Amino acid sequence: MRHVCLILFLILSCSFQSAMAAGDISVQGPPLAHRLNFTEIENEKLLVSVVDANDEPLLGLTKDDFKIVKENRTAKVVDVMPLETSEEVGLNVVLVVDNSASMKQRKAIGPLLEALEAFFGTLRPIDNVAIVVYDDHETQKVGDRQVHAKSFQSNRVDALHIHVREQMDSGLTSGTYLYEAMLLGLDVARKWPAKSNKFMVVFSDGDDINSEIDTETVTEAARDIPNFSGYTVDYMPTDSLDPFLGAFAADHDGRAWKARSATELLPIFEAFSSTLLHRYVVSYRFLNAPTGEIAFQTDSIAIEEVSTIDSAPLLNYIFFEAGRSDIPPKYVQLEGRAETDAFSEKSLVSVMEKYTNIMNIIGYRMRVYPDATITIVGCNADRGEEKGRQDLSRSRAESVKAYLRYVWGIASDRMTVEARNLPQAPSTSRIPEGQAENRRVEIHSDHARMLDTVRSEYAEQLCDRQNVRVIPKIDAEAGVRDWSMTLTCNGEVIGEQSGTGDLPAMCEFPLEKQIYDTLVKAGNIKAGLRVTDTEGQTLVLEDAAELPVQYIQRKQLLAKKQGYKVREKYALILFDYDSDAIKSRNKTIVDRITARIEAIPEPTVRIVGHTDNIGKDAYNIKLSQKRAEAVKAQFSPDQLSSVLSNLTVIGQGPYNALYDNGTPEGRSLNRTVTISLEYEQK
Repeated sequence: MRHVCLILFLILSCSFQSAMAAGDISVQGPPLAHRLNFTEIENEKLLVSVVDANDEPLLGLTKDDFKIVKENRTAKVVDVMPLETSEEVGLNVVLVVDNSASMKQRKAIGPLLEALEAFFGTLRPIDNVAIVVYDDHETQKVGDRQVHAKSFQSNRVDALHIHVREQMDSGLTSGTYLYEAMLLGLDVARKWPAKSNKFMVVFSDGDDINSEIDTETVTEAARDIPNFSGYTVDYMPTDSLDPFLGAFAADHDGRAWKARSATELLPIFEAFSSTLLHRYVVSYRFLNAPTGEIAFQTDSIAIEEVSTIDSAPLLNYIFFEAGRSDIPPKYVQLEGRAETDAFSEKSLVSVMEKYTNIMNIIGYRMRVYPDATITIVGCNADRGEEKGRQDLSRSRAESVKAYLRYVWGIASDRMTVEARNLPQAPSTSRIPEGQAENRRVEIHSDHARMLDTVRSEYAEQLCDRQNVRVIPKIDAEAGVRDWSMTLTCNGEVIGEQSGTGDLPAMCEFPLEKQIYDTLVKAGNIKAGLRVTDTEGQTLVLEDAAELPVQYIQRKQLLAKKQGYKVREKYALILFDYDSDAIKSRNKTIVDRITARIEAIPEPTVRIVGHTDNIGKDAYNIKLSQKRAEAVKAQFSPDQLSSVLSNLTVIGQGPYNALYDNGTPEGRSLNRTVTISLEYEQK
């Protein structure tokens, strides 16, 4: 039995239904894809074949139908072009035509030529075709072997037509050299460039009779040819597919056809042509890793050492737990009389520190002013378990008296105890917050100094900015998956933000007072950023931006005979719950402040009204404005005119609360007006 062999080579690496991989690249096709073959024909360009479950090519695919992944990175598919319309990618085809006499005896030459000429009609000028035929008379050397075959190569369709017809007419052979012809065809294919496409179909009408090599030699020769795929057509007069031809096609990602009659050859080659040409040139690009920079919005920040004179109010209330008369632990700052000798109210800095020492301040002042007396008034919420409980109110007052007597040694006859239900100026009893404020002991005195403000002087650091802003400029082609930005100072993290998706146009970090010392010691703030895109690619900008911190000290200014900044702060407990009326003892304090203003050259004056957070915000803002205006009304026309250009009067309501509105003492302290004076001390 003689054979006709057709060998074609095309770029194909491997196939795996709808997804396949070669090396470190994997390609996925649409859901209908049963088998997908591809090869890299040049950098970031693939030649892809996609067929359905019936081995029919899938037509009309677009870039949305493909997904390309490399090392967990997904590429952007730039373009998908059908191979038949491409002017850049040519096919490299080898045809091995069995020109043995048996083809004439089986009357298969005409149908085969018709099929081949139909295939030639699909070729383009950029396609390259090599034809291999048997030869009884001369041999060619392939490696160390001589084979009875010869080859002809051209990209001209007319030349291919002529050559095939000549071999099927005057070039018929008496021998059948199937395996030798395949070996020569494989040698031609191997010599083509590694990235070129190579496609092979073996057409056979019977067993190989005359080859001096076996199938193992052919199999070994085909191994490791890059971008190789093999197809076979079995035209032998048997019902079953030749095992070697079937295995060869399967091993090289191709397809095997069984032709039982010559009339089947044309449809088979038409199917082959469709499989060959209905491929796609897929251009892609792996998205770049994120790039960019970060920068601070400002060039520098300044921290200045300021002399602060702080005159804080003395909140003369001690609040108790519901139903209890024992003094809460936060007020018991001293354990016994031995500790009182070292106590000094001047050492107390913060308002809350002064407040929790209310009993110690009263005890200290009663020592300093032996003629002073106090009245201790116990109150209750007059609700629930405390309804009408004046005995509880008295017990609370007695507890405060006992502390002053046994810790500070204050004589009992200098302290008068009274009891009542609600305080004389109660908070609202309709809500829990008001009830908590009414559970209190009040301390009153006719002595001017007993309830006077607590004055302290200290050096304070003030920053010219309440926050710093960092502006990121990041380009992430794949999109940002997550990010984190960090502020560091002297290696210590002082601010951190993170998120998913795109970065904000600006990241803002607050500068809290507790980090001022760290900023001063380091002399700078550094910003770093880490960005990871949706492909897992990461940009790390470590300490990529630096913000200088300038420190202005009083001693440096004095050495240069320059003035330094002084700030005086006054917080006035002027107001009862829901009131803007100034009480008599607070009026004395206002008079003291107005006199101070007259003594200061060109001060900047800021009067700010505050409220607690009970009630509606709009109402509280109006109430705080009334409180601020009530203080301003204490100024004489002359005083107002002297500071008018540097005077600010504003009501902030519950916003920017000075103290914690979650506690009764915080709410009481927030019902206030603060006055701040700033000036330069020469």
